[in-house]
Amino acid sequence: MKKFSIIFLLYLICFSAFSEIITSEKFNYSIDFPEGYEIIDMEQDETTVIFKNKYLAAHALIRVWPESKFKSADAALKDTLSRIKATADYSDAIWRRQKCSIASFESSLLLPDEAAQGWGACIPLPQKKGYLSILSYSPKKVFENLGQVLVSVLDSVLIDAGSFREPGLITSTFYPRKQPKSINLTISGKSIPTQIDTIDAEASQFVIDREFSVFSFYAANNLPEMYDAWVRFYRLLARDSMERVKKVSFDIYSALREDCEKKDSANPDAALAQALLYWAQDFHYERKSSSYDKADIESIPAILEGGSSDCDGRSLLLMCILKNCSLESCMFISSQYSHALLGVYLPGKQGQTIKVDDGEGGKDYIVGETTAKNLTLGMMPANMTDRKNWMSVELP
Repeated sequence: MKKFSIIFLLYLICFSAFSEIITSEKFNYSIDFPEGYEIIDMEQDETTVIFKNKYLAAHALIRVWPESKFKSADAALKDTLSRIKATADYSDAIWRRQKCSIASFESSLLLPDEAAQGWGACIPLPQKKGYLSILSYSPKKVFENLGQVLVSVLDSVLIDAGSFREPGLITSTFYPRKQPKSINLTISGKSIPTQIDTIDAEASQFVIDREFSVFSFYAANNLPEMYDAWVRFYRLLARDSMERVKKVSFDIYSALREDCEKKDSANPDAALAQALLYWAQDFHYERKSSSYDKADIESIPAILEGGSSDCDGRSLLLMCILKNCSLESCMFISSQYSHALLGVYLPGKQGQTIKVDDGEGGKDYIVGETTAKNLTLGMMPANMTDRKNWMSVELP
């Protein structure tokens, strides 16, 4: 295998604003890796790429197979693992309306001097680009300690635009949809019946616990990428929640749109965002955890079911609903202020804004304070106005 060149590496890797999403432009897949993963070897045709985390004994191997070589993802994954003489247990999976394959495995050939243990998956790529096999592994002796990181890698694979806004392969497989659960929301005096799935809160909590475990490593060791890891934590929570609140978002939009157009005919989107902000400000406030080893955020489905919430859970919820309503929105977080805000792109709306880099000069997002009651869009605490202390959490 030939070592990659700097030029080719730059072609392969695309960096987001605060943390890296590695993308193959040739095969159109991306991986939202935990911080610290670096390419250590790669074929020039991009069919094989090997990664290693510079802080952890965690590795990943990608192999893209031509579609003509195999009849299924299961066959492709079995062939991939047979080439490293792995012992494996396989499971079928459905993700992005495609039959996929997942395996737990052990191999003595992946690492030079010790046995490896990990998880593998194979996913058919859109437009007949082939089968994407990915192995996420570590030395067997530390597998138990790194299990959450290894699973996070597989759950962070992205194969098309839609996969940026729905639960990942592993979460979808471990927590498949069960049945609709009716809930009722009251927003702007309107009773809005809607639905989530009975599995949503449990599945979202699985993602929260796993990704907080991943983030905690960077925080506990005060690594340079600690804040990037923090942004990634919320980004993956937002990604997991988007599909779960899709029907909720549609039902809210349908119920409120006409009134918003009457209230502000020039900018009904602003009226909608304000109605949602007032709604969130009335939630029951309670921090979920004061322990450093547990995430202090309630899942979005649990909040919708009447659970307690803090600034980050509320901001994340409104961000997801507004994005589902086709409004450009984000979430701002600050370690200096220990606070989170909603951000909405509403050109012409007056108020306090924070600029978000979009590669084209940036956009000013008006802020929304979700925990202090009766504050309108564009108002933020006077002691929290230093823009350099805020980081944006965005979904592509």
